Amino acid sequence: MASTTSPRWSPLPAGLGAALVAARLRAGLSREALAEAAMTSKGLVQALEEEVRPPSVEVAERISATLRLGPWEDAVLQAAAVEADRLRSRRGVRHVHRRGQPVPSEVRARIAGERAAGRSWRAIAAGLNATGTPTMQGGSWWASSVRNVAVYSPVPATGLSSHRSESSR
Repeated sequence: MASTTSPRWSPLPAGLGAALVAARLRAGLSREALAEAAMTSKGLVQALEEEVRPPSVEVAERISATLRLGPWEDAVLQAAAVEADRLRSRRGVRHVHRRGQPVPSEVRARIAGERAAGRSWRAIAAGLNATGTPTMQGGSWWASSVRNVAVYSPVPATGLSSHRSESSR
């Protein structure tokens, strides 16, 4: 069953991660030390600094107090915070975007065109590898990665996936 669900929160404000890194360094803390002081995980601190995941309201308050954020930084962090139940999905923690670079629209159009012409996922992958077309992660194209781009390709403006109803032809 295909569904096009929107994320449970807006993308994080640009620059929030850099502001948190600067505040952490001003406080003389490593990610691990900040995580321990704010009673959270190092992975969450990293996700916040990389603007991949918003904090829960409780974590935002603890980080703000630990780093002694200024009024502007605190306001931005609190505005990005969401209720803890909105961070969960059936599979665990939701992330704001996928890692890597979004696949350019030209590559998505090429994949769609070749697929419409009757080429297999494997043949399309071989052609992309032969021309040196980069993947999201910078690796090699495989039949499954070509199909995933065609079906679950991230929307370039948001980085969020836009699920289409047809899974694999």
